[in-house]
Amino acid sequence: MIDRVALLLRSNSLRILLASLGLGAFLVSSPLLAAVPATLISRNAPVYASSGNAARASGEDLGTYWRSSGIPATLTYDLSRIAPAARRQILVVWYNDLTYGYDHRLAEGPGYNNLRSYTLEGNAAPGGGEPPATGWVVLGRVTGNTLHSRSHVLEFGPYNWLRFNVLEGDGSPSNSDAAAHVDIYDVGHGVADGWLFLGDSITANGMGHGRVPATNTLSFGGEVGRLIGITPPQENGGMPSWSSINAARFLPQWLAEFPGRYVTLAFGTNDAGGGLPPREFLAHMSALAQAVVAAGKVPVIPTIPWSREASRNARILGLNAEIRHLYESNPKVVAGPDLYALFSEHQQYISDDGLHPSEEGYGALRRAWAAMAVQHVYAAAADPPGSKPAH
Repeated sequence: MIDRVALLLRSNSLRILLASLGLGAFLVSSPLLAAVPATLISRNAPVYASSGNAARASGEDLGTYWRSSGIPATLTYDLSRIAPAARRQILVVWYNDLTYGYDHRLAEGPGYNNLRSYTLEGNAAPGGGEPPATGWVVLGRVTGNTLHSRSHVLEFGPYNWLRFNVLEGDGSPSNSDAAAHVDIYDVGHGVADGWLFLGDSITANGMGHGRVPATNTLSFGGEVGRLIGITPPQENGGMPSWSSINAARFLPQWLAEFPGRYVTLAFGTNDAGGGLPPREFLAHMSALAQAVVAAGKVPVIPTIPWSREASRNARILGLNAEIRHLYESNPKVVAGPDLYALFSEHQQYISDDGLHPSEEGYGALRRAWAAMAVQHVYAAAADPPGSKPAH
């Protein structure tokens, strides 16, 4: 797959493709980042569930979910057909976009078939047939969870089977089962991939995993796959109504629980709405970015989207100027897509509320993020410095 990526990126094909999608003008120049793409290995692996349709947990459509009929519940993968070298260390990512807000408790909303307590277990029994009844070894454990998605790195060398064992739910009346989509990646060379999209309601509404019906836009990872054939792991960390001020309190905990590499900080719309002075906004965003760097991860910050509200938009311009100062003053901050340009030049992408994107706009948002990742992240992995372009 990397050979295919390199061939695309060493020619003009990518530039032409992005231009044809109308996205080239909205990519901010960023330093190229070396990334080793994680390899998705669970897509065609046999999967079994104690109840519910197990196949919906790991199919190509990332908007489908396995749902149990009660808890406790188990979801079990037979990974024995995967070469041992490709499952020595794995990244397990689950998400439940049915629950709104990265932490629904902080978002003051209910959990819908979310997962409160679970274990991740391995089994060395030979693959094939039904999952083994005994011999399970706990490799990871979570209790008291209120996040709607999590990622876990597991040392999986001697095992053939992976079991997701849900012990307690984090749901609400009539929605107290377990529901999740689960992807498993080979990260035997270390975790140098994986995205956590932190932001406000624009992120929460736009960076989920189901298709955007109006434009048939896939998830961020799916759109990256459309461009270059790899599907990076992704969690949607959007929190409705949040600003840069809210994020500071909980960011350290979230960073500690996220093993991936790229953390977006898509805040500012609500800061502008609240009249936060530009210099204070810069201080908040600088602190957030520094926390991400200190955790050994890469902060990625886009510009704040254009708004129809004239007074808010005037303040957004001032805050975006500070974001650009942050790009210049901190070389470890990577510029995300220029969302202000995207929406100001395509104002039909903003809904009637004047603030949030329309369905078509959310499709454009995802495509802009995917294009940025392909150009500034995965290009570096596929085309290392000094390599010669293909002719």
